[in-house]
Amino acid sequence: MLVTKRELEYCYPEHIDIDHEQQKRIVEERKKRRKRARSAQKLLGIGFAVVGTILSLLILIGYLNITRINHEIAQLEEQKMELNREKEDLIAELEAIKSPAKLEEDALNKLGMDYPTEEQVVYLDVEELNFAEDGDYGDMGDQHLIVQRFKEVFNLLLGLF
Repeated sequence: MLVTKRELEYCYPEHIDIDHEQQKRIVEERKKRRKRARSAQKLLGIGFAVVGTILSLLILIGYLNITRINHEIAQLEEQKMELNREKEDLIAELEAIKSPAKLEEDALNKLGMDYPTEEQVVYLDVEELNFAEDGDYGDMGDQHLIVQRFKEVFNLLLGLF
């Protein structure tokens, strides 16, 4: 029994070499597969890192644009408020210039104007003007009408002073 057992356990050198070579090939193939798997995992990890970095940069650029636009909006709002204040100041200044009291004061002080006296006031008779318009004087009638109109304008201007 011992002998048979030994014969079963005994391996012939040819079989050992063949088995050993097959085992070496199997081990080498496993190593190659592991290397390929590791390099694939490394490439996959690097790919994820690159994609994550790119996405992060895109998000940061978006926030940068939002911040820049908010800053521009704030500047425009500030300019709007400043222009509104300037507009209100100009409106107040215009109202002060247009007021009748200011106009009267400027006419009296700056232009040397004064209210008209009784001698300066001339009253026109409306019927005379109508008569001159209705009358047929030919060429003299036109001259008379022009003279009358000139007198009216001149009297109105004198009436203002």
